[in-house]
Amino acid sequence: LKDIVGYLGLDLVAGVGFVLEVYIKAYGVLGDYVREGRYTFKEGVTVREVVETLVPLEVRRRFSIVVFVNDEPAPESRVVYNGDRVVLLPPSSGG
Repeated sequence: LKDIVGYLGLDLVAGVGFVLEVYIKAYGVLGDYVREGRYTFKEGVTVREVVETLVPLEVRRRFSIVVFVNDEPAPESRVVYNGDRVVLLPPSSGG
């Protein structure tokens, strides 16, 4: 089992279960709250859970956040996997 877990790039943490590493990048005003880098989450984490973990509630209430995973738009229910790249975008305005 340890060999399989290592092959998948997951770690087994006592009391938590399997954990994975995700790269996060936030643009615009969201970058003021979320630092770019690698974050560790429990296996099976969803886009919604990632956003709720990283972005303060008052910011989530003020802005609708668009999320991309691996360069594709991602619904809140999408499961994030080890090695995924998650991008958080604030609403944009144009003119």
